[in-house]
Amino acid sequence: MAKKSSRTVKAKSLKAKTKKSSPAVLTDQQKEQNLQEREIRSLMLNMGFSRVSRVDGKEFIYDGRTSELDDIFYYENVIVLTEYTISKSVSSHLINKKIIYDKITDDPYSFIQFLLEHSQFKEFKEDITTNLLSKYSLRQLQVKVIYVSKYQVADEHKGLIQNIKYFDYPIFKYFEKVAKIIKKTAKYEFFDFLEISFSKIGNNINSTSTGASEDFSGHILPEEHSSFEEGYKLVSFYIDAQSLLKRAFVLRNEGWRDSSNVGHYQRMLNPKKMRSMRKYLHEEQRVFINNIIVTIPIDNIKLIDRDGKELIVDEKGLIKNSEETKVQPALIKIENKSNIIGIIDGQHRSYSYYEGDDAYEATISKLRKIQNLLITGILYPKNENQDKRLKFEAKLFLEINANQAGAPTHLKQEIESLLHPFSIISISKYIISQLNLGGPLGSYFEQYSYESSKIKTSSIISFGLRPLIKLDGNDSIYKIWNNPGKGELKTKIENFDLLQEYKNFCVSEIRNIFIAFKENISKQKWSIDKTNDDAILNVTTINGMINCLRLLIKNERNGDITFYNLKLKEIDNFDFKKYKSSQYRQMGQDLFDEYFYDPNQM
Repeated sequence: MAKKSSRTVKAKSLKAKTKKSSPAVLTDQQKEQNLQEREIRSLMLNMGFSRVSRVDGKEFIYDGRTSELDDIFYYENVIVLTEYTISKSVSSHLINKKIIYDKITDDPYSFIQFLLEHSQFKEFKEDITTNLLSKYSLRQLQVKVIYVSKYQVADEHKGLIQNIKYFDYPIFKYFEKVAKIIKKTAKYEFFDFLEISFSKIGNNINSTSTGASEDFSGHILPEEHSSFEEGYKLVSFYIDAQSLLKRAFVLRNEGWRDSSNVGHYQRMLNPKKMRSMRKYLHEEQRVFINNIIVTIPIDNIKLIDRDGKELIVDEKGLIKNSEETKVQPALIKIENKSNIIGIIDGQHRSYSYYEGDDAYEATISKLRKIQNLLITGILYPKNENQDKRLKFEAKLFLEINANQAGAPTHLKQEIESLLHPFSIISISKYIISQLNLGGPLGSYFEQYSYESSKIKTSSIISFGLRPLIKLDGNDSIYKIWNNPGKGELKTKIENFDLLQEYKNFCVSEIRNIFIAFKENISKQKWSIDKTNDDAILNVTTINGMINCLRLLIKNERNGDITFYNLKLKEIDNFDFKKYKSSQYRQMGQDLFDEYFYDPNQM
């Protein structure tokens, strides 16, 4: 064989090196996956978590089941096993993961032990052994699985696996916003989302006291001095920012606590305002003058009078063993639990003390431990229901902020809806939120500020739902609601149980007809994608279908899903595209005439 020239060898070598150094061309899907990973990792880092390296893509067999992990994060004794997906339809993915997730959550300690002993996960062993097992036993570790989806996972899909936490995109966006501003302090709310008790995190798990609390000196203000309803107690006391922030929560708009966002009347934290306040704390090293208004559950607090006697508060909020009607000094014992103090007014002043990494942190870390924040705490009676509590808080918030430019219009509208829960607008907003959770219209409505591509709801509420759910007329769902006590909704009696029953009935009746529409319209058409020329879903078509239901009720032709399916079996041929934005009434009439009209039954 002829000897190859050195030039040829070098040329091939150079070619090989050039080929090796050329960056791989990523597909759009790979770019989206990489972005999701970067976003989550950045969030977890902001909250103070560390990441185990070289975990993703390593396949393993655990208890006879083959699987892999995408990421592992840890903080103190908390381990978060993370699964990523960018798929719009996750049902098949969840089904495939169900068995391994069940095995992990049924016995998380055995799974952690498996990873520690597996040769592929030596980085995990090194990190966990050095940073966790040096301080905590295996049984003290808190292990959670989070399913991170780029899209909101419908409730019916979440039902497939109920022992993991679903980190839907709206929830991620909320925590991303919060953690970018208050950094590591966001971890307290994240632990609440993970449903990890404060007593089981970090050094707290080594505490021998199960009902540990902290004492704060303050005063009790009876109803006679507050002009609040009977049973509403006011307490005032000083607290350090560190003790407040680990116990605090805020019902922020676009938050995670309730997917419908009902009652979330607080604005998001303002980064510019927070920076300004931290600069003030750093330079002036003194407290803000105004008091912070909060709520505290009576079950999480004890009141001790000047003689050391615990004051017994009954279900109605009345103190049984004291007849004092004047302001009296008291020792206020608050449990060491996270997310029990709800901040109504003063969230920026409170959270300006957050645990961060900026130039002011060295100064503020010292200020966090000084008891110089004046708190006015509202104690509700035990028997006060959640709706009335939220209504009271929202009204108080609106009164405080009515003359300030800070509260945006959409938040004030949210508050107005909360203050009048029996109004048709409030009921309509609830219906939209429930339809958006899953089913034929799941995730199609604009619910968050970043969802500009989704269907806006204001016109649907005004021109579709309001006429359909009104409490009078022969074309309203109210007409077909067979509740003998339904007339009470028209009175001033606030029967929240009755209201909830009517709201649920409305959701069910509306969802039934939309199920039939979706089942008989092609998948290509049943879409909100504006780049899809065949997509039909928009404000006009949804209002048209709602108006069709109103005509069905008026003409006593409404039915169940089976009935609607039978009548709408040819609906895919209907020309939805010919109707302009304001022609939903005509569309509703045409749908009724074409598919439901029967002269023999009219």
